[in-house]
This record gives sequence, C-alpha cells and structure tokens, in this order.
Amino acid sequence: MTTNIVRESATIYEFPVKNPQKLREMRERQRMASLYVMESGCGSWYHEDAIREADETRKQ
Repeated sequence: MTTNIVRESATIYEFPVKNPQKLREMRERQRMASLYVMESGCGSWYHEDAIREADETRKQ
C-alpha cells in the first residue's frame, strides 16, 4: 500500500486572444486586480496561513 501521496498542482491555460486590443485590455484588468490584492491585503490570508502552518509543521 502506498503511503506517500503526491498532489500535483493545477495548470492554468490561457486561451489565445486574436484581437490585440482585447488582449491588452485583459492584461490590464489582470494587472489592476493583482495590484488591488497586493495593496489591500485581500485574498491572501489563506495563503499566509498555509505558509505559517507549513513552517510550524517543519519546526516540530
């Protein structure tokens, strides 16, 4: 019986955009959304908790 289970991370594929203007708009929206998350701290608490828990587990 296998006791070592490896979970692979999801792969995100970006669909090709043929319209250059739409591509620029999409990238700008993504950039603005990431800036908002970084500035406000919203949406990252679960990531920070996961890192903290992983560090605590390694120390034990």
